[in-house]
Formats: sequence, C-alpha cells, structure tokens
Amino acid sequence: MPLQDQSFVRRELDFPGALRQGASGAAVKRVQEWLGFHGNGTPVDGKFGPGTERALQGFAARKRIAYAGEVGPAVWAALTEPMARVLAAAAPANKPYPQLVRWFAEQHLSVHPIEIGGANRGPWVRLYMKGSEGDSMLWCAGFVSTVLRQAAEHAQRAMPIAGSFGCDELAAQAKAAGRFLAGRTVAGGSPGFAALGACGVFLVRKSASDWVHTGFAFDGNAESFLSIEGNTDHKGSANGFEVAQRARKTAACDFIRLG
Repeated sequence: MPLQDQSFVRRELDFPGALRQGASGAAVKRVQEWLGFHGNGTPVDGKFGPGTERALQGFAARKRIAYAGEVGPAVWAALTEPMARVLAAAAPANKPYPQLVRWFAEQHLSVHPIEIGGANRGPWVRLYMKGSEGDSMLWCAGFVSTVLRQAAEHAQRAMPIAGSFGCDELAAQAKAAGRFLAGRTVAGGSPGFAALGACGVFLVRKSASDWVHTGFAFDGNAESFLSIEGNTDHKGSANGFEVAQRARKTAACDFIRLG
C-alpha cells in the first residue's frame, strides 16, 4: 500500500470532523500540535478551550482563511498542509534513485519538521515512526526509512534496504545487501566518497558493531560531507528535535550505498 494511504498517515491528514470550544480528544490534540508547528502555540492537552480558540484565530488571520469558531475542512487543510505537500510531492522524471532520495529529503527539510508536544512526539514523529511516539522513539532511522520508501515508490522499484527504526538494523540490512561501506574506506580509499554517488546514508559509529545516529550524506570528500538528518539539533545530537542540514566528519561515520 502506498505511503499516503497507510492508516497512520491518514490519521494525521484526514479531516476528523468539525471541532469547536468544549471538544476534547486526539483530534483536538492534533490541532494544537499543528498550531504549535505554525507558530501559534498553545498547550497540547487535547482540550479545546479559550487558549486554543485564540491560537486558531491568530493562525487563521495570518493565513487569511475564514474562521468563525469552528475547525472545519478549510482550517484543517491549512493546518496539515506542510505534511500533505511533502507526501504528495512529485519528483522530476528520470532521476536515478540516489538523486531521488536526496530530492525527497530536501522536500522534508524545506518544511522543517520538528517535535511538538514533548520529546519525540508530534505529527512528524508519528509519520516517521508509523504512528508511534514517546521518549524512547528516537526517529532518525524512521526519517531515513520514510524517505527511502517515498523515493522507491516514485521510481516504482524496491527499496535498496528494507528500512528500520534502528541504526544497527539499517547497518545489518546494508551488510546483507552488500551496500555497507566502512568509514575508513570512504575517508581514505579510492574512489572514496564518490562510491556513494549522488546520495547515500551515513551511520554515526560508536563502535564496530554499534551505530547511534543516521541520515543522508552527499557532497562529500575524504574529510567531510553534508547531511540531511532527523532527530537532530545544532549540536548534531542523536536525540534532537528537528530535521536539519548539517556538515559531518567523514571518518566518524560508516555509510550505506543506495545506487
């Protein structure tokens, strides 16, 4: 089933019915999360009170959409538009798969997915983690796997690896598929970083059998590369709060070849 049709995606995007003051529950929580994403923050408590009403008024005014005390289809669509746009993005035709992966990663980066409502929580985390969220739901590998899937669906081909929520499992899949490249070969060998082509996956190495963070790697050489990664921050944390572009040291990582 295509990613857009998955039940965990539809729960984020499908209009749940009209909502107004006094309502409560998961749909109200989603409204509050999206309000926070758009910069009209209010407590994410699932209770539609005066604070949520005020935040909706501000959001609607800024977006120049009608709001008369009820979250209807138009307001809901405006709230969820960033995720809907990324999931519906149609890449240019005839791109090789690694280029498609980078293109889709850039589409996610362009809307700046962030956590909302607490650590490893919010609609973007649930998208990347197939509906799950919570303190233990480190989502960098989920972000990678989601983008790999989007690109594969667009190209009408199988994913090069199956995808996972865990970095160690991504490494194991890559080794089994003959796609794993040790950092020392990329940093010091020939053809070096060029072996990854237009885009690959990096794995931050803690030990020879333990990887603690992942994302996409491109425009690199023996010393450094650029990345797009999830669950990171300005420090390059493996448990941050956003999708961001960073620069990383080549020798500190291992890699997965996608082409």
